[in-house]
Amino acid sequence: MPAVPNRLASLFLLCLTVSGQGADTIVGSVKAALGGVEIRRGTQSIRASEGLHLLLNDTLVTSADGRVGAILQDGTRLSLGPNSELQINRFLYQPVEGKFGLLLRLARGALCYVSGKIAQFASESVTVETPVGVVGLRGTHLAISIEGQ
Repeated sequence: MPAVPNRLASLFLLCLTVSGQGADTIVGSVKAALGGVEIRRGTQSIRASEGLHLLLNDTLVTSADGRVGAILQDGTRLSLGPNSELQINRFLYQPVEGKFGLLLRLARGALCYVSGKIAQFASESVTVETPVGVVGLRGTHLAISIEGQ
């Protein structure tokens, strides 16, 4: 029986840790991860799995056999192909205050993007930066492939 209180104490400490980070820092979650997929968070590398929360400034990285799908809090859908690297640099979704913003940085690989509420309410506030240029998204779908990186 002593294991149950220990589990409860561990769960309580985990909840405090997560709430200490601030609920507003969760920008989305991993919906599917196949092959080698990791999330770089600061100095940590976390193996991606379904349901893993994504935080602001997380970088999604796929290996040669990796693919990942994610959904952001506003319904934006992201898919990365093999050998890809994408950082979520800005995510602002506060519809009551009329504040919106999404900045993604694709360093390499392939990205498929399907817009969510941010683009619906303020399409000018969605941007994808690449090593060769910046894409301002005004539509609902986008596919980008960065080769030779």
